Amino acid sequence: MSKKHNKSPEQVALGVNKIYKSKKIESYVVLVVLAFCSYAIGELSFFKNFGISALIIAVILGAVIGNFAHHNVSLLKKTGALGVCTKQILRLGIILYGFRISLSDIESIGLSGVGLAFFIVFSTFFIGLLIGKLLKIDFLQSALIASGSSICGAAAVLASESVLKGGSARVGIAVCTVVVYGCIGMFVYPLVQNLFDLDGRLFGFLVGGTLHEVAHVVGAGSSIGVDGANSSIVIKMVRVLMLVPFLLMLSFGFKKEEKKGNFLNQIPWFALGFLLACGISSLPILNTEYALNVIKPNIAIFDTFLLSLAMVALGVNIRKDMLSKAGLKPFIMAAILCVWLVLAAYAYIKVFC
Repeated sequence: MSKKHNKSPEQVALGVNKIYKSKKIESYVVLVVLAFCSYAIGELSFFKNFGISALIIAVILGAVIGNFAHHNVSLLKKTGALGVCTKQILRLGIILYGFRISLSDIESIGLSGVGLAFFIVFSTFFIGLLIGKLLKIDFLQSALIASGSSICGAAAVLASESVLKGGSARVGIAVCTVVVYGCIGMFVYPLVQNLFDLDGRLFGFLVGGTLHEVAHVVGAGSSIGVDGANSSIVIKMVRVLMLVPFLLMLSFGFKKEEKKGNFLNQIPWFALGFLLACGISSLPILNTEYALNVIKPNIAIFDTFLLSLAMVALGVNIRKDMLSKAGLKPFIMAAILCVWLVLAAYAYIKVFC
């Protein structure tokens, strides 16, 4: 009679790890394909007209997969692919985002335009925290919604989450508010332009200073004239630039005590990488006709793909019950922030611009 050999727990664990390692490449392939599909869908004219970017499509697509393919999601987690996409790849995407801005863009709007971007970003964030507290929304959720409203929509939510560690459910809710109110604003602004006592350039300041996503600003700007379109995009990109001091503020002022380490560990280095990319983007060699028409657009495409990859990875962790449990409070908060954005930006423009 042959003896039956039972494997030790260590041997079993080793075998399981080997299986997951062999599946790692497959996991990355799945995520890359989903990100590519998100990017391709986002390039369709229908979605461009509605200001729905590849990032938003990616998180929705990821959530659909997450809710209908639980076994596959579990495998993605255990191979470590999700962790890499939501950390290293996300941060690389934020750094490359800096190539969309140059010093000449900032010069074109002057100190008053830079002041508008600074005022809107930080006032909206702190007003958002106050509103969240009054509505009894937890701090991390309030912070993510406020960051999406104050800076650059889904990309800002992603960047803030990488510092605050708010979790996929909170990210999903914050992105939903960006989609709803950003799209509403994109369609409403061109219709009510005559209600504001502002010329085309200053109305562009209002649009760029208040809408959530870059795609929303581009969509609205295309309907308000050349001067308005140009100024709105520049103001929006300067708001994006405020991501650097904003992330530094989050890292040093809003991390929980148990998450804090030494001084160097608290610095969000990817934010400084973003700033470095802005500086490199301002060099003469990257502002030639070839660079503006070929190099920078290709960097932007690659960057959008990386951010879509991170969004897909976050999306697969979102369950429909997470959104239903959130209720209406996050959307009420985001609606109040929209009103604040319009009133605050309009008052600033009338006084300082």
